[in-house]
Amino acid sequence: MLRKLVLTGAVAAAVAGLAGAGWASPTLNVRAGQLSCAGAASWKRAGSFIGRVATLRGPVKSTKYSAYSNGSPTFLDIGRPYPHEGLATVIWIENRPAFGRPEVKYRGHTICVRGAVHRYDGVPEIVARSPGQIRIVR
Repeated sequence: MLRKLVLTGAVAAAVAGLAGAGWASPTLNVRAGQLSCAGAASWKRAGSFIGRVATLRGPVKSTKYSAYSNGSPTFLDIGRPYPHEGLATVIWIENRPAFGRPEVKYRGHTICVRGAVHRYDGVPEIVARSPGQIRIVR
């Protein structure tokens, strides 16, 4: 199945703010590109963060590298497996080399992911551009 991502002006602005803000928040520490999960919200609350930058935590239940789809995205489905995922993390082909093989690396692990949360086709989604946005918890 093909998944698509549409960025709205608000999400683009949030992403720009993420880059410019250095990701500082009272409950998040980013040092040397490593994400701290202190204060991360459950993936079950992802919908309440639409339009904001958040750190969310949950188990990666399914993964898929769609090499032949437009943009060659990699999907990390958090909380529940696709097509009923609770939170999707998307890694586009231009960022994939920095992650290695994320569909293998993160599968079966509990992770924290930080980024602008938007909704696509009813599902909360975060686009990960850097490995520093994702941390394996266990």
